[in-house]
Amino acid sequence: MPIRLCPPESTPASSSRGNTHAHPWRKFVSALAIGSALTLISASALGDVRGSLTVPTDFPSIVAPPAESDAARTRYWDEWNGFLEPRPHRVNVAREIAVVLTGSGTPSLGEQPSLRLHNGSLFPSTMVIRVGVANDLRNDDACSYEIFAEGLEELSAVQTAPGNARPINVSAAGHWPLRDRNYGHVQGHLHALPDLVARAFVEPAGGYVFRGVEPGTYNLHVYQGEREIAPAQAVTVGDNRELTVAPIALQR
Repeated sequence: MPIRLCPPESTPASSSRGNTHAHPWRKFVSALAIGSALTLISASALGDVRGSLTVPTDFPSIVAPPAESDAARTRYWDEWNGFLEPRPHRVNVAREIAVVLTGSGTPSLGEQPSLRLHNGSLFPSTMVIRVGVANDLRNDDACSYEIFAEGLEELSAVQTAPGNARPINVSAAGHWPLRDRNYGHVQGHLHALPDLVARAFVEPAGGYVFRGVEPGTYNLHVYQGEREIAPAQAVTVGDNRELTVAPIALQR
């Protein structure tokens, strides 16, 4: 027996030419089209903000070199192997330095760099989050970690197994050292800002980019560990899709 579908709500038998009542599905389609158009207009107004950091060759790292007592456990590139000189201990810009935008707007909807445990380290080791907004700290390594923030009960040592993530959500502004209960070499610093808008992707050579920033005026900050290492500066993002900021010289 053929299945008969329910017809739409009945309409007058006369011609619909003079019918002023739109079908509900037509209203839905119209609303959807308007919403999609507004979304496209909003997305077209988003722009990238690019710039670069001028990093002196002797700029200090916040990661202390291993003590002589730990020499037996250092990585192979830190030791003389008879052929290559040990790699100089220098700042790892992509891992240690955070570049962020703050302002009165809502958090950016553009792509943000993830917070990870990677290759035995926090990446980035200088983490900046917005107060009251949850972020995931993902473990990309093959071992478990128990990251905690010194002096912050909201971020206590909780085991994070390989491939898993733990949420980080802080209710008040401040900054705290990050440590791991099992691995003493895992160190970092957490900043919680009430007006964080966006975090930049930072490259090893010092370049950075914010993805999909809405037009407006923001303040640009550069952090390494607990310190702000460059003067904050105002940045105005227009509708021209991309803004390039003048190079920023880091301060020791």
